[in-house]
Amino acid sequence: MTETRSAKSRARTTAEAILSAWSRATNTIRIVRRFYNLWMNDSVGSGFKDRIASQGPMRVVVVMPARDEAELISSSIDAIPPSVDWIIVVNDGSTDDTAKIAIETLGGRGEVVSTEGVGVGGAIQIGSQYALAKYGEDCVVVVMAGDGQMDAGDLPRVIQPIQEGLADHVKGNRWLHPDGPRGMPWVRRIGTWWLSRLTSLASGVRVRDSQCGYTATSGQMIAAWDWSKNWQGYGYPNWWLMEAGRQGFRIEEVPVKSIYGSEKSGIKLPRFFFSVSWMLWLGVWRRGIDWYIRSKSTHFALKIAACTLWFGGWSALFWTTQEPMSALVFFASFFLLSMLDHKESKRRRGNIGA
Repeated sequence: MTETRSAKSRARTTAEAILSAWSRATNTIRIVRRFYNLWMNDSVGSGFKDRIASQGPMRVVVVMPARDEAELISSSIDAIPPSVDWIIVVNDGSTDDTAKIAIETLGGRGEVVSTEGVGVGGAIQIGSQYALAKYGEDCVVVVMAGDGQMDAGDLPRVIQPIQEGLADHVKGNRWLHPDGPRGMPWVRRIGTWWLSRLTSLASGVRVRDSQCGYTATSGQMIAAWDWSKNWQGYGYPNWWLMEAGRQGFRIEEVPVKSIYGSEKSGIKLPRFFFSVSWMLWLGVWRRGIDWYIRSKSTHFALKIAACTLWFGGWSALFWTTQEPMSALVFFASFFLLSMLDHKESKRRRGNIGA
């Protein structure tokens, strides 16, 4: 008899805890919905960045960072279609004949710029600035590696959104290709999935393949970019996406073919994984502060809602150990926050490509 009463008491306590958590969650949803409706009725179009259309023909420049790629640099250059106006090979501290072979292969199609081990990010920065100096803002800069991992046949697709004025920066996505990420090791697949999730949070743009280095960037974006702060190493694609998203540039992903051959990566995976993850996590907080605290263009009601959901969600997670049903509040808070954040991301990009 005593055991029956005890069981009923525990069941009653559990039911009350569930009802209490559900009540808090529904109240949170109701409050956020009010803020959301108020925000939707506001002039969403205000504060949009002006998009200046490119005048005249848009030149196409390929920037090819290379380090000790003597075996593959020639075939990588030869694969680039003749429609490309200029090729800039950035020989980043090679100890083999990469520069010599590149010069011989290029002929009159481009130039070789030599640097002293500035890293992939630094090499791309230097190549992009050379392209801007040569053609001005009326160009699109395509980054292709010197190890043959990027299919030159995908180049027209990569630059198309920029040529049509739909994007400022375009990334290749190997998962969107019919063949998928064929040949990619499973360790890299898992790492790419995780870093893509973090990059999406840090940038405010949904990214599925953050680690693909096959990119195209408009000359206008390169001219507007703050090059005084730059990530030099292998985490460059993540850093670039994080900063581009935070600043409101339009980003698109297009299908590209995955190619894995005899090339050897210089990435030390554990160190790379943790350093880039930490950089992106800090980026999540930085974007949150910029968009929802400091920004004057963000609606005040949205600022209140976003901060309430963010800090309320983490607080609910903290109390989960004492009241397990607080997990409902945690998941509900971040689900609603993701919806509001996506809307704000679209507003900042002028509803194009977000």
